[in-house]
Amino acid sequence: MFLELPDLKPRNPYMSLALDEAVALYFGKGNGRRNARAIVRFWTNPYSIILGRTCQVAKNLIPEYIERFQVSQKKEVWSARPLLCRRSSGGGTVLHGPGNLNYTITISVEDFPELFSLRKSYEVFLGFVIRGLEAQGIVARQMGLSDLVIDEADGIPRKISGNAQFRKSGMISHHGTLLTRSDLIPFISRYLTHPPEEPDYRQGRTHESFLGSLPEHFDLSSFYNFLVSEVSNLVGQGSAGIIPADDRKQIFSLARNLVRTRYGRSDWIMNGKLEGTVQGSRRASG
Repeated sequence: MFLELPDLKPRNPYMSLALDEAVALYFGKGNGRRNARAIVRFWTNPYSIILGRTCQVAKNLIPEYIERFQVSQKKEVWSARPLLCRRSSGGGTVLHGPGNLNYTITISVEDFPELFSLRKSYEVFLGFVIRGLEAQGIVARQMGLSDLVIDEADGIPRKISGNAQFRKSGMISHHGTLLTRSDLIPFISRYLTHPPEEPDYRQGRTHESFLGSLPEHFDLSSFYNFLVSEVSNLVGQGSAGIIPADDRKQIFSLARNLVRTRYGRSDWIMNGKLEGTVQGSRRASG
């Protein structure tokens, strides 16, 4: 079965990140719910800073922001200022907010063993996005392992999408961003330093000169339908369906527990590990 989880209403960003893991755990190997070979989720976040699994806070954030760091589940807090969060996948630190679209493709490795290879999986998933943009007359291409770029009028490639993965319970969770508005880009330098590691094609460029956005004619609904069609063709099971209400309720309950035990904890956010526990996971990132 192929299922969808539309989730475009901005919510607590800790919950947004936990939902990707909750979906993988809920439908993953060993839990008796092998009724989903793939799940597609579209989601957004309020302004929030998202650290990669192994990113060091001091090397990625400006000191003034670190000094004001706080953890809060209150809407009046997370809707008013960027919260600092850490995801389970690798890759660099990014800023979410209005003008940034997130998508997640969760797929069974058991059903698609050819996607176990990181390089192969990125080629397949980014290929979906490239063809979806091409259908709207937008030419994008893959650079490095996990970036998508467009060549603007000056001929210089500008990044419009970053992607990362984690693997849990026999599932690949591939999530990526799409910059849909350029007005998000100037905010990035307020919070993020120049990245400690960068792809060769960045060549030391600032955030403002490195990042680009999709053109104004980009249509989210058409892109979503195209991506769903691409994943459906891969799965080979015809049309998709929305995750049933009972399953959705259990997924959200699992995600809330993950927020309490990890995503909403300051030791996880600041250090990438939980105090008093031994953490171990495979890094799958770009």
